[in-house]
Amino acid sequence: VSDSELQQMHLVGLPQAVYEMESAKSLQHNSSVKKYTMSTNHYGDVHCVKILSNPAKQIAVSGSRDKTICVYDLDCIDSQEKCIINTNTDHNGWIWTLDQEDGQSSKIASGSWDSYIHFYDIGRGGLEKISDLSVHSAILCTRFEKNCLLYGTYSKFVAGYDTRSGNVAFKLKNHTKPVLSVAASPNYIWSSGEDNALVCHDRRMNKLFKRMRMERISSSIKFIEPYLWVAGYDGFIKCFNQDMKTLKKYDTGHRQPIMDMSHNMGATVTACKDGVVKLFSPNISPVLWNSFTLDNSASCVDYKDGTLMVGCCASSVLFWKNVNLE
Repeated sequence: VSDSELQQMHLVGLPQAVYEMESAKSLQHNSSVKKYTMSTNHYGDVHCVKILSNPAKQIAVSGSRDKTICVYDLDCIDSQEKCIINTNTDHNGWIWTLDQEDGQSSKIASGSWDSYIHFYDIGRGGLEKISDLSVHSAILCTRFEKNCLLYGTYSKFVAGYDTRSGNVAFKLKNHTKPVLSVAASPNYIWSSGEDNALVCHDRRMNKLFKRMRMERISSSIKFIEPYLWVAGYDGFIKCFNQDMKTLKKYDTGHRQPIMDMSHNMGATVTACKDGVVKLFSPNISPVLWNSFTLDNSASCVDYKDGTLMVGCCASSVLFWKNVNLE
């Protein structure tokens, strides 16, 4: 990893950034990258995947139209039978979103078309239910901050749920169609919707800060200090500063809608309807490190610590790992 790459991310001198980028770059060498397919766990399209931070073992989860959440022990990834360690059936609707609470927490939240959010503890590998929340609208996206779950709904609003008090702290009505993605910093909450809007709400002033109409739907938005990253149906990744000034617009080469994006210190990854997943450097001038072609459309993606996880429209979950890092 070069100093110029780190400078673009404002991460010079951070050992963790170097480690994560080197781990991600290891996936560009196809000769040492192994693909794993989990094809017996779901029987419906997979809408969300998440690789969890867990000091004890590497755990991942997926949610599907079949109303189930599957839990994977990635230490046993060579055996599909041993890798899938739990299948949860608490939801009564399609599962659209999964997220883990910030701060090395063992809590995760799931959101579904059944209008419920379920909270689980995954500290010992399984899903131990803690509580649930009835929202009276289908939940399409979540962002789990420390002690606060942000969620976007089919009913066009974004809300914040305080997990300590058990109360909905606020509800924001800045969209005219369903909300597809939500991101946050200490000062702002961003959301995107089917109305093609990209919205910024100022948490300090508790009011709408800016509303932009994009050319196409923004399917996925992520915030990693200091930038907001936006991917959408136009096949572009856009980088904004926190007050919504465009810094960079990058053509990923996808010619169909980007359905999901993963972005962290290690890599930026896009999952496209054309069945191609692309791995880029995580800076504001992305470099394509590798691309992976699937047999079906890619619907969701996550990357963490040298492992790439992809959910497909044909009910399968795929993993890529560099075998030399195991």
